Amino acid sequence: MTKRSDRHLTIRIASNDLDALSSSLSTEPFPCTVNDGRVSVSIVSVTTVDVRARWNTVMRALIGADEALQTIHSIEP
Repeated sequence: MTKRSDRHLTIRIASNDLDALSSSLSTEPFPCTVNDGRVSVSIVSVTTVDVRARWNTVMRALIGADEALQTIHSIEP
């Protein structure tokens, strides 16, 4: 029987709002770190389909956080 290898995906994002972006991922089951001015998220799964689903979840969280930050920054004096 052939052993399946894990699929790995790392997303790195540079931003001025690193704490807010990493906080948007705090409820997700992925390791999220802030280093060297970037947020890094690592996704590991056995199937490519699952990696894609997890990618979509991360992107939705980051897009929501980005939209909230844009609104906040647009009303700041």
